[in-house]
Amino acid sequence: MTASQIDRRGDAWELGLNGDYDAALGILEELLDEAPADVVSLRMKGNLLELKVLDLLEHSAKKLSSSAEYLAARRCYERILELDPRNVTARIDLGDHYKNLGANDKALEYYREAASALQRTPNGSTWKQDVRDLLERVTQLAKHDRLAGEAKSLEAWCRQALGAPE
Repeated sequence: MTASQIDRRGDAWELGLNGDYDAALGILEELLDEAPADVVSLRMKGNLLELKVLDLLEHSAKKLSSSAEYLAARRCYERILELDPRNVTARIDLGDHYKNLGANDKALEYYREAASALQRTPNGSTWKQDVRDLLERVTQLAKHDRLAGEAKSLEAWCRQALGAPE
């Protein structure tokens, strides 16, 4: 990735955070045309597609599940896993994606996969941040009665991995 491409990616993220999703997504499409296996741009595209849909629609599973852009975001995360099957952040993003749809069982499945990947590679450069991100997600899921046991188990693993008190 060239410095120019990195700058363009930063511009896309800034535009997206300011709500100019179409301009941001246009830049990311250009970057992905140049480098289709760019995992960072794929993740950013998925994140911005979801943000755009969440901003435009009331947050309801029915509306999200019928949104072409929301489904395109899922395909971005799935493509990342095709390119990098050990990618933890894509698994967390997919968990978030399904949680937003109200599919908490499926979300928990992706969070479990993320925890499993983290257990296999405890020395990754973003390992602690990934565990913190996962902890935040499973703590939210632990509030759901039906999922509480398994989510609390993942929550306990995250806390132990971080050396935090349970």
